[in-house]
Amino acid sequence: MIVCFSFKAKAGTEKEFEGLLNNPEAGLANARAMGATRNTLFLGGGRMVRVLEFPEGAEPADMAELAAKDPKLRAFLEKIAPLIEDGFDADDPASLEAFNRRSSLALAYDVRP
Repeated sequence: MIVCFSFKAKAGTEKEFEGLLNNPEAGLANARAMGATRNTLFLGGGRMVRVLEFPEGAEPADMAELAAKDPKLRAFLEKIAPLIEDGFDADDPASLEAFNRRSSLALAYDVRP
């Protein structure tokens, strides 16, 4: 299963936003914690697009639950939340869940020649 989401930085925070997100080691740790087999990040112009791949039949782990268990992820969410346009409250799991729904993109197709 492939999951994709995208969101933008608030105006004036693009450099800090991209700096926080452009961390392959953290991306790998996050992918493992979520149960993903791949984590691909596209960054530019204050926008990020992340594509995660999960084994067939697997469901992504809940980000709020992961953050409650992982202090590094929690700290990251607290840093990035105020930088995101129409973002979330890092102290409110329902806000994070709603943000994840808003930022998710529907898969139109996945072709393999």
